[in-house]
Amino acid sequence: MRINNNNFQRNANISMVAQTIWRKPGISRIEIARELKLYRSTVTNIIQTLIDAQVVYEAEEGEVTSQGGRRPILLRINEHMGCVLGLELQIDRFRAVVVDVYGTTLHQIEGPVQNKDFPLAFSEVVERMRPVVESTRLPLLGICAGLPGIVNPDECIILKSDPFKLENYHFGKEVGCTYPVPVLIENDANCCAWEALARYRDPPLQDFLCVLIEHHGYNTTTGLGPGMGVGMALVLGGKLHYGKRYAAGEFTSVLWRPGDGSQFGMNFQEMARIQQDDGVYKTFIAELFESLKPVVSVFDPETMFLHGDICTRQDLVQTVYDEQLDGLKKVMDRVDCRLEFSSGGRMDVAHGAASMFLGKLFSVPELSDVRGYLRIDWDDVFTLIAQGHTRKEPSKQ
Repeated sequence: MRINNNNFQRNANISMVAQTIWRKPGISRIEIARELKLYRSTVTNIIQTLIDAQVVYEAEEGEVTSQGGRRPILLRINEHMGCVLGLELQIDRFRAVVVDVYGTTLHQIEGPVQNKDFPLAFSEVVERMRPVVESTRLPLLGICAGLPGIVNPDECIILKSDPFKLENYHFGKEVGCTYPVPVLIENDANCCAWEALARYRDPPLQDFLCVLIEHHGYNTTTGLGPGMGVGMALVLGGKLHYGKRYAAGEFTSVLWRPGDGSQFGMNFQEMARIQQDDGVYKTFIAELFESLKPVVSVFDPETMFLHGDICTRQDLVQTVYDEQLDGLKKVMDRVDCRLEFSSGGRMDVAHGAASMFLGKLFSVPELSDVRGYLRIDWDDVFTLIAQGHTRKEPSKQ
């Protein structure tokens, strides 16, 4: 929703305080005021608003300072304030997670998708997940879906998705606005970056690279053959870098040539055997790492995360990484960048989609945010929490 300046400032103040407690559970009012350089009275008023809305609660007492006085009351985000539904949608399947506000997975489900049309597939999966969400007895705060393609998350537009045969589809206006909770969409690889930002939130990671590698079978809708799909996400200064066309991270191998049907120089026959032939898989990994060398050298990241199906072949991947004497490992060592395999496995994108919503919820708005399709407004969040808890109260006779 679009916000005026007064509402913007109020949301910014609430977000600053809520974000600080989310990142540093067990912090006191005095520490928040000191860290954010706000008046104690301002912090006290915001905290009371958050307590009344069941977003924050007063936990245990802290230690007395050297100056003496009363023990500070430590504050925490209420993990029961609500839940988030994160989805990964592919042309033939879905993966879904329900998480609490700390990103803890409460439920996860995967299965086939009957509808090949993205809006219908989205509605199908959300409806399927409805009883799962209701079983948590937590208010649903929002939904976020990750998908392959070029996505403008600010305007909730799918700019281009070959698997779903979509171009310039205004998902927010056509579908998202029909739901009673905020609905967001994001590129699948970028979802992985949101997951890392949520997981490493104190202290926050600044510069890193996420590489999502997933195997796909033959797509009857597009005619694309089986093989490996690769997407990347770039995070600079703690923020996702999208590029002017939202196409940052679109991957092309250094061996790719015009006319090749995939992102790599490998032919279709090799790609079709990649799941069964370790030799072909090693060739694929070597080509991938060779293509990532200049990216790491120029980008200078702290960490490179690997996500998706590649993580199930960690030993083989690590062998290729270690044995290439002039390969990626040498560049990684030079720029002091570590390689980390995701532990989330198949649910990385879905969990990352949920993490995107949490990242947006607990982020401090910027003036540029008012131009977007949706800004998560704290008053709306308070309403969703109140309505959710009201529905769970037994009716009076």
